[in-house]
Amino acid sequence: MSTHVMIDLETLGTGNYAAILSIGACKFDPQGDDISERFHVHVDPESCQNIGMRIDAPTVMWWLHPDRAPARLKLIGDEGTTRHPIQDALDGFAQWFGKTSLPTWGNGSDFDNVILRNAFTLSGMACPWEFWDNRCFRTYKSLTSFRPPREGTAHDALDDAVYQAETLQMITKHLGLTP
Repeated sequence: MSTHVMIDLETLGTGNYAAILSIGACKFDPQGDDISERFHVHVDPESCQNIGMRIDAPTVMWWLHPDRAPARLKLIGDEGTTRHPIQDALDGFAQWFGKTSLPTWGNGSDFDNVILRNAFTLSGMACPWEFWDNRCFRTYKSLTSFRPPREGTAHDALDDAVYQAETLQMITKHLGLTP
């Protein structure tokens, strides 16, 4: 069994230093059928700004569109929803990830992995995966138009990470690839 990690971020920007709202991730075997472990944390965006991450108005407006209401509800949660300082969220993610670098997928070569790595750097923390283990899910899914039915809430970090991992597994089987 080969263990890979799929990450997905919800952010308040689209640049390399976008403030993070939530981190979702899962561990999976790209040639398997299941998701072995999951991680999800809500992040205090003000703590992101405090280390130099940025919020941009067009992304805030994108989040306010009525189509994003289900994702906003999950993101905001209720009064009991805890938003963790970015350093605590990163520490939790690193502990969940483990001490061994694993192939780490994000939806775009210049988005999730880059933003999360930059958050680690700005926080003075080591990123848990090595640069050579970066993988681009967007490139992989462009190899075919095959897509499984969508489950979960779009733009919820954990639901997106799980859906992307399941899609990668199905594409791998469909095309007979070894990622």
